[in-house]
Amino acid sequence: MDSFSKIVAIIISILLLFVAPLMYLTQKQDMISQVYVSNETASLVDSIRNTGYLSSEMYTAFLRKISATNVSYQISIVHAHKLVEPLFDDVTASYTDEYVSYYENTYDEDIRKALEENGEYSFSKGDYITIKVVNQSETLGTKLQKMIYRANIPKEQIVVTYGGLIRSETN
Repeated sequence: MDSFSKIVAIIISILLLFVAPLMYLTQKQDMISQVYVSNETASLVDSIRNTGYLSSEMYTAFLRKISATNVSYQISIVHAHKLVEPLFDDVTASYTDEYVSYYENTYDEDIRKALEENGEYSFSKGDYITIKVVNQSETLGTKLQKMIYRANIPKEQIVVTYGGLIRSETN
């Protein structure tokens, strides 16, 4: 019975000395990656908001910077363009003095296509830009948690959404 307690003590010691610090370090690395991707996304969006355009060089530099985390990401870009139209009165068959405003969205497929064709995608003052970045590959912390906890842990551990109003004075 004494040898059994020694084996249990050795297993607990291994867990406390090696596995717990390793889990802490991998989770800390995920947090650092989250902050880094968040800062780079904010930097890109703020640059777009100030200049009123997204160039292929800006987008490529952003992709290169976030790929330094050794994690693959899915990036979604949404451009909401504000449109204002006068109201139409069906009874008098004429336009009224009132106006309605709404947003027409352009999504990342069309934006990437414009970047490939023109090298630039332009925004108008008053539009909204939103960029969402979600990791697609499992981080080391996620893999370790799945192995130890034997649980179904979602692989999306790094999720960043940032956006704002285009305030470019040039457009």
